[in-house]
Amino acid sequence: MSLWKKAENTMAYLKAGVFGNMGSGKTFTAALIALGIHKLIKSEKPVAFFDTETGSNYLIKKFADNNVELLQAKSTALKDLCDAMDEAEGKCDILIIDSITHVWREFTKAYQVKNRRKFIQIWDWKPIKDEWYKQFTSRFCNSNLHVIMCGRSGNIYEDVEDAQNPGKMKSVNIGTKMNAETETGYEPGLLLEMEKSFNETKESNGLYTRKCHVVKDRFDLIDSREFNNPTFEDFLPHVEALNLGGEQFGIDNKRNSEDLFDDDTGDVEWRKKQKKREICLEEIAEEIKKYFPGSAALEKAIRADILEYIFNTRSWKAIENMDLLLLETALKQIRHILPQYDGEKTFKAFIDKANTDTPKEKVVDSDGCLICPNTEKMIEVEVCKNCNARKGCPAHESDIDQ
Repeated sequence: MSLWKKAENTMAYLKAGVFGNMGSGKTFTAALIALGIHKLIKSEKPVAFFDTETGSNYLIKKFADNNVELLQAKSTALKDLCDAMDEAEGKCDILIIDSITHVWREFTKAYQVKNRRKFIQIWDWKPIKDEWYKQFTSRFCNSNLHVIMCGRSGNIYEDVEDAQNPGKMKSVNIGTKMNAETETGYEPGLLLEMEKSFNETKESNGLYTRKCHVVKDRFDLIDSREFNNPTFEDFLPHVEALNLGGEQFGIDNKRNSEDLFDDDTGDVEWRKKQKKREICLEEIAEEIKKYFPGSAALEKAIRADILEYIFNTRSWKAIENMDLLLLETALKQIRHILPQYDGEKTFKAFIDKANTDTPKEKVVDSDGCLICPNTEKMIEVEVCKNCNARKGCPAHESDIDQ
């Protein structure tokens, strides 16, 4: 299968970063962007606010004045942020994170406590960064949410030769960045730096101006622009360039290069099973899209209803972590039920008339276990031979049905 496909815009959701010093307008600007998107896409869902520093409390009235419900989650833990992002996908269209700086600090502190480190050593940074990327970065890029991530400002230092002390080096400040994991600022498609500047003119009456510097706009529509006391309309060119309402595909974090390395750990069977899971997940997604391929609200709703009916969850992230055998069984059920679709307008109307009794069969997994068609319990193949020989099975309370 070729890796190359015709290029298309798969960024359906805003991924923005806002950083700056205290009082520069980070939280307020994030709120303006959230409210602007909410109105633009005609969302009827609440806006989620993951709050590490009580900023959401001061915005309740502003959201209420705009008839938008505001949900709060107050924590600094990365684990809570990940869980909150997964939960928000089913409840909201928009998420504000304020501030990611606190989450990063909590995460590194948790590593120190867990590993009994008084100081983080240089060899500790790889597992810390790997886990951060796995838990947060991939969610930020791939989530079906418009995410506005706020962070405090941090300095960028560079070692240069000290002109006054030849042969010696010194660190000098060469710029600013978002104060979090070093590469966090690379992830947003729209990155804004806020600055609070004092107006010295008489006409200003001593008021401050909040200046917004567009550090990065990947569409190159407002890149390097500056706005005084910015409004949502200033960022609208970037937002409108997104594939709003389309399918989101940020980064593919499932493919890897592990097969390029020799296997000295005996994990071959695990990898084969993992590959089977990936194939099964892809088949489930494609099987559903075969019958409901569109991006209209009706088909999106039916696709989500199918997942909830089959897996008891609407979260694809949760489904990706399910056992292979369960996924294989679910795929058979999907292939049995969906061909019965006959243009019903709702999933309930469809499922009420469909024959949902999937033909039972023995399903064997790579560990030599199967689902017994009589008990629907996982049992070993050797045990099941007793069933085949009509000798009864330890998994049954009595002999099998004749």
